[in-house]
Amino acid sequence: MSTSKGTDRFGIISFKVMSDPDLSVQAKCLYALLCCYANKERKCFPKKTTLADHLNVSFDSIKRYLRELKAKKYIKRDGLIITLL
Repeated sequence: MSTSKGTDRFGIISFKVMSDPDLSVQAKCLYALLCCYANKERKCFPKKTTLADHLNVSFDSIKRYLRELKAKKYIKRDGLIITLL
C-alpha cells in the first residue's frame, strides 16, 4: 500500500483552542492543520498557498484565519516560522 508524501501526518491539538467559542471554526481548522505540520518544538513553516490548497479556501482567507489565531495568542509568527503556543 503506497501513500502520497505527507498524507500520514498527524498533530496534537490543544483542547483550549478547539473549545474556544470566540474562535471561528475555520481558524480552528487551520490550527489543526498547522499542528500536523509542527515539529516537536511546535514550530512549522508551510506556505500559505499550501494551507489554502489543503483547506480549499482562498489565500486571503488563510491570512484572515492566521490573524485571528495570532490575535488570540494561539500562534506566534517570526518571519516564515509559525510557533504554536
